[in-house]
Amino acid sequence: MPIKGQKHSPRIGLVLGGGAARGWAHLGAIEELERMGITPDLITGCSIGSIVGAFYAAGKLDDLRNFADNLSMLDMVEFFDFTWKSGGVIGGGKVIDWFQSHLECPLIEDLEIPFAAVAADIRTGREVWLREGSLSDAMRASIAIPGLLTPWPAGGRWLSDGGLVNPLPISLARAMEADVVIAVDLNAGVFRYGGGQAWDLVPTDGQPDEMPRSWLDDLADHLPKSLKEGTRKMLRDLLRRRDRGPQQYEVINSAIAIMSDRITKSRLAGEPADVLLTPSLAEIGAMQFYKAADAIDAGREAVDLMRPAIEAALGHSLPSSKKVGMGQAKDQLEGEV
Repeated sequence: MPIKGQKHSPRIGLVLGGGAARGWAHLGAIEELERMGITPDLITGCSIGSIVGAFYAAGKLDDLRNFADNLSMLDMVEFFDFTWKSGGVIGGGKVIDWFQSHLECPLIEDLEIPFAAVAADIRTGREVWLREGSLSDAMRASIAIPGLLTPWPAGGRWLSDGGLVNPLPISLARAMEADVVIAVDLNAGVFRYGGGQAWDLVPTDGQPDEMPRSWLDDLADHLPKSLKEGTRKMLRDLLRRRDRGPQQYEVINSAIAIMSDRITKSRLAGEPADVLLTPSLAEIGAMQFYKAADAIDAGREAVDLMRPAIEAALGHSLPSSKKVGMGQAKDQLEGEV
């Protein structure tokens, strides 16, 4: 039931957390929320959440969904513009070009839905809220994973991944006057039951096929059949040694995920979301962007599981037949009382 005497519909904030390839779960979560008749009044994002959030705010989410659905391992590798610059091994220029070719809105303040991204000042350690200016700069800064993507210059500062300071920017949504916050945490489900990527401590010295599967197998699987097995053996031979453990990118991404999970838990204690969605994403590696279908399904399931909590936060049952804005849905239901 609506709150007696309430004159205005609540301002709903959608908060999209960081988590690399697991971020495709945001697409499924948004899709399911819209099926429930929910669209946000404002959006905040961190890292991959800033990408999905920006496209959503610009009315271009279908373009991003199409990209995710058709992305292969080899397509992903083409975005890796390796660089010898300090601060990262990937320059990110190709990523920026793709952003700019698909987003017609160059400025944050011109978006259809109010949007902001979070980044970290790599020199001072301060949290930076990007609420105006270049949209592509904001996204590129927020995804600059330390050690992988080079920091991004903006506003006289060198900015890095927002996950370093605020992986789930609920505080930013509150600052933008959100009354009800629905947040999607991509990392909680990875560690909740001891999940996450597993590596053998002492791999076998036997045949390559006996070694634990890695991203190299995924790469080989996308090669022509005539090259697949030979290339797989060559790549795996490079890794066959008794001390084989997680590779550099795996260490960096797992470290960021662990840190983000701990920071998120600490910040949630003081600034909780009204609804916290935690997709089950333990089986999706941080760089497996080509596993969009699994991540999207996990996002949908997380929203469906929390439907009672969403209804409780909004104070009414959700319409199931057509999509309307959240404020509109509340107004309609209040008008029926």
